[in-house]
Amino acid sequence: MPLKRANIEKFKAILRSGQFRTTHQGFALDWHGCLIDGQHRAAAIIDTEMTVTAQVTYNLSPDTFAAIDGGRIRTPGDFVAQITQMRQSRANVYAAALKVLDNRAQGLHWTRWTGGRLTAERLQSLIPQWPVTEERIVGLISKGKQAHASATGLVVAYRIITEGWPPHVADLFFDGIGDASQEFVGKDPRAVYTHTMINVNRGVVSRDSVQQSAQAIKAFNALVSGESIGTLKKMKAAGVKSVVDRRTGERVQQEYLADRYPEVVQPTINLSSTWLGEGAVPPFA
Repeated sequence: MPLKRANIEKFKAILRSGQFRTTHQGFALDWHGCLIDGQHRAAAIIDTEMTVTAQVTYNLSPDTFAAIDGGRIRTPGDFVAQITQMRQSRANVYAAALKVLDNRAQGLHWTRWTGGRLTAERLQSLIPQWPVTEERIVGLISKGKQAHASATGLVVAYRIITEGWPPHVADLFFDGIGDASQEFVGKDPRAVYTHTMINVNRGVVSRDSVQQSAQAIKAFNALVSGESIGTLKKMKAAGVKSVVDRRTGERVQQEYLADRYPEVVQPTINLSSTWLGEGAVPPFA
């Protein structure tokens, strides 16, 4: 949970005035050793370098954090901020991406990847499984704003792509979208992705994370394969459409299947020089 400076200053004033008293409210650590209650008191003690006597509770479940501080319901972003010490806005994006990645890993259909809720204990295992640095998240948030694209979707696409490709190859796409795409002409997939997001989202940063992660993967595949793409269409969910039967002329209802989430092109291909230019970075250099 991000610290509030005002709360720290309040506890520092209490300490310096000699008003601190030992009560049932002290410090709590989960079984991973993470401090899940008492962060502001601890920060005040560190800043003032004063010694106190306080209650300390050990080996609590990480989920206990959800019930602390007046029963306020903690969000997954709160848990991520607590675990990683990221700023709250960045932790929110990372937490949303982890939920999508977890649902994908469980084999759920892409239409259900944004559903469900992650517990603190589950996040403890997911963060090491799909690590993304705060610096990279900051960069992808910035790219999302520039292209009016979902930052969560970009983080999801980045993690899926880097399951097979080294980060420096993935960066050829992600670093080239947004404002940087103005350097590219023709049907360079980085420019196509940026222009598609801006045009489709009509000047508003989109929150359509799963769809835009898929579109980013399609654009990455085209980039490293040297393919041309004119546009990036959204995936369609299963549904029913009305069509005319050619034999009878009657209008009938016809079911259709959902589109598949795109697979990332395998890194066994040689990087194409079509969009990357001569001397493209070898995949595993």
